[in-house]
Amino acid sequence: MPQAVRTTFQSGQQWCVLQSQRTGIKAVAAALLFTMTAGFSVTAAAVPSFTTGKALHRGDCIGITGTATAAEDIDIPALKQRLGKEGFSVKVMPTVTKRYGYFSGTDAERAGDLNELFADDSVAAILCLDGGYGSARILNKLDYDMIRTHAKPFIGFSDTTALHIALEEKSKIITFHGPMANTLSGIDKNDYTWHSFKKALTASQPLGTLSLPEGCKLTALIPGTATGILAGGNLSIIASLAGTPYALQGKGKILVLEDVNEPSYKIDRMLNQLWQSGLLQDVEAIAYGNFINCPADPGDFTTEEILAYYAALAGKPAIKGLPVGHGTENATLPLGTKALLQSDKENVTLAFIEPALHT
Repeated sequence: MPQAVRTTFQSGQQWCVLQSQRTGIKAVAAALLFTMTAGFSVTAAAVPSFTTGKALHRGDCIGITGTATAAEDIDIPALKQRLGKEGFSVKVMPTVTKRYGYFSGTDAERAGDLNELFADDSVAAILCLDGGYGSARILNKLDYDMIRTHAKPFIGFSDTTALHIALEEKSKIITFHGPMANTLSGIDKNDYTWHSFKKALTASQPLGTLSLPEGCKLTALIPGTATGILAGGNLSIIASLAGTPYALQGKGKILVLEDVNEPSYKIDRMLNQLWQSGLLQDVEAIAYGNFINCPADPGDFTTEEILAYYAALAGKPAIKGLPVGHGTENATLPLGTKALLQSDKENVTLAFIEPALHT
């Protein structure tokens, strides 16, 4: 971090200029006490419209495919039974059971299975097998033009973030940041994650305000209101795509970020990359999800301090606490839909204000 950081905040008619001679992180984090009385109002820039798929109904088929790491412990029969009780049939692609090194098949096989599921009109939705690593290796092998004309719900998180971003940027379709086959097979039907998954994929109306699991509370880091297209996912993956043809474009977006098993200095490094690349400057707002097992060594800046620092540096409405990512609860979010983020001391909400699917 630089030895001196100069950060400017706007609060109504006032400006607060902070100068730190140490590292800037704790100074900016402390400045949030001031900006909690401030407010930002942001209107999203014009962005291309996204194509919606159809809402799921009983009798529809859900395709399961491997896009990244091989999954050895997943109970596919249990998942098929679970989905079957909801009235869905299941198409299992060859990459679900294949192994090629640490991948669920070669790059060509994984891309081929995904292309095939999008092209197959008898398949109503696509559920990724697992995360791990490998989705980025198939981005240059997807048929984005074909996918654009065969929009359907595509669901996953973690490493699948690479596919979400590519499909949104190249095919302009709405996708869903949510649980994958390896997690759905073992959760209770009354679980928050399952309820959010089912609601998101069967609704043809706007989903409205994101419901929260018991004990979960959203917190304002930078108060304000913003509208924009929901985008993002795993921080490590978003940072890895910076500078590539598949980099996330921030203009008009509300950026969701989450991560797991990364020490605080790596969180700092990746957020700094997003800052240096211009992404954090371009977005309309930031919504932090779960950052699970992201520790700091004694004396280091904590992940909480790092998140607060970059929220303040961006100077856009920012919240934390979304039940999204690698935690016990994982909400299904419609990426590519217009959302409304509102945050102040008393009330923090994220609402989806346009349909993600059609009838």
